[in-house]
Amino acid sequence: MHRPSPLISLVVLLALCLGLVFWYKAAQGRGGISVPESGAFLVLRPVQRTFSGVGAWAADVGRTVFHRGSIISENEKLQGRIADLEGQNQRLVRYRRENEELRRLLNMPKQTAGKLIAADVISFDFTDYKRIMMLNVGTRQGVRPKDVVFTARGVVGQVISATAWPPTCKVQMLTDRISGVGAMTDRTMAKGVVQGTGEGVCKLAYLDYQADVREGDLVLTSGLSLGRGAIFPKGLVIGRVLKVERDKYRSEMTAYVDPSVPFDQINAVYVRVQTGT
Repeated sequence: MHRPSPLISLVVLLALCLGLVFWYKAAQGRGGISVPESGAFLVLRPVQRTFSGVGAWAADVGRTVFHRGSIISENEKLQGRIADLEGQNQRLVRYRRENEELRRLLNMPKQTAGKLIAADVISFDFTDYKRIMMLNVGTRQGVRPKDVVFTARGVVGQVISATAWPPTCKVQMLTDRISGVGAMTDRTMAKGVVQGTGEGVCKLAYLDYQADVREGDLVLTSGLSLGRGAIFPKGLVIGRVLKVERDKYRSEMTAYVDPSVPFDQINAVYVRVQTGT
């Protein structure tokens, strides 16, 4: 014999219980309940309480789900607000850096006056011997070899080649091994030549053996020509002396200089274009 499935039996039982509950409510509405009805309702009292409890539980679940949905919605709004604030903060940091750079440019020596072209760094070529960067400006913008390149923090290097199309130029950086810049210390005006080492530091060579050069001295461009390459305007910052070495047998003194420009972090520079020549 075929037996009804448990699910069908449960549905029938629930329907019967609901019908009895509605019957009880209808009887209460008539204002009177007969003795048989009272007996039936006495039996159904636990069922009614169960359904009432289930209803209350369902209502609580509904409120919880609604409250959870509100929390999720509010959280999404807060996340969006946080993203907006982070974007605003990044813009403020960028504006502050640009403002600081402009302030440094205003305080730079008057010798840097002239036509300055802002350029972006588009690539680097670092090897054991070379320290070259490529900029996105060229001869169409007036850029030529021997043009001086710097940032508001100090000397970057000099242009060694430029093209019209695409508009690009190569810059020999201060740390390149064959780079040379006339330099002097700010404190005592001791003069020498800053040369690249192919690494992160430079050396201040050809100093007078008796010169007063100390660790921490600020090193600037001297404005003197070396007979080749660019003539850097006097007073541009190169860096600070890290240490001083003296060779008493050769009567030579060499100072090692920490460049003021973080070459591995450069994104943009200024090119001082030659005019009238």
